[in-house]
Amino acid sequence: MNHRRAGFSLVELLVSLVVTAVVAGGMLRLMMGEIAFAEDREAWRTARQASRSAMTVLASDLRMVETANGIEAAASGGQDLTVRVPYAFGVLCATDGSVSTVALLPTDSAMFAQSGHSGFAYRTESTGAYTYVPSGTVTTGASASPCTTTAIAVIPGGEIVTLGGAVPVGLAQGSVVLLYRRIRYEIKASAAMPGLVAFWRTRAETGEAEEIAAPFDAGARFRFYQATSSAPQDAVPTPLRNITGLELAFDGRSERTPRKASGPKVVQFSASLFFQNQP
Repeated sequence: MNHRRAGFSLVELLVSLVVTAVVAGGMLRLMMGEIAFAEDREAWRTARQASRSAMTVLASDLRMVETANGIEAAASGGQDLTVRVPYAFGVLCATDGSVSTVALLPTDSAMFAQSGHSGFAYRTESTGAYTYVPSGTVTTGASASPCTTTAIAVIPGGEIVTLGGAVPVGLAQGSVVLLYRRIRYEIKASAAMPGLVAFWRTRAETGEAEEIAAPFDAGARFRFYQATSSAPQDAVPTPLRNITGLELAFDGRSERTPRKASGPKVVQFSASLFFQNQP
């Protein structure tokens, strides 16, 4: 009588183990490939995001910078820049030489409410040039009567303010006035990502510093346009009033090196911002 024992033979068991190992190896390689691909995509996204974030902030700040005296200081190397950034515009209603009433145009309420007022500037209509009054004070909620008396319309959404600071008594009614903040932009070591480079924005009057975006490639910098050339240059123009715009050479990079990559991902980024407030 022929009896057979139920179960697998040793050969069958070995074959099944080999097949399982091959399948598992294939699945593991597939998963590792997907992980590497995801890390690679994330590295590129991080590098692009840093450049875009910096560009968004600078485009908002610098679009109405005044060309002649908008740049206050620029360090060699293009990684340290102080700018007089306008945050409100208006027209002169009346002045006694030390206190001026101004009708402001509608402003971005969030930007207007920020701290760090640095002063104001008035424009002489005959020359188109701005004269800056550092530390000039601004007081909101002023009476509109000096404006209505001189037939200067108060635009809905605008505001009447008084400015403290020296202004020529004969300055023409309706002259353009701007309020500004001194903002310092730096490309320096990151606090959020130690060992990497970040873009910083500091309000000069308050010292309030904000790390806007990171990380960047070590060579990230500002380059300078001047009236005599259509190409940006690395050297800081002399005098600073010759600067008409900036090129943002802000190459972003990834925080980490993805799997199977020889180094962090670097996105080459370049954009030009020209100052629109020209004589």
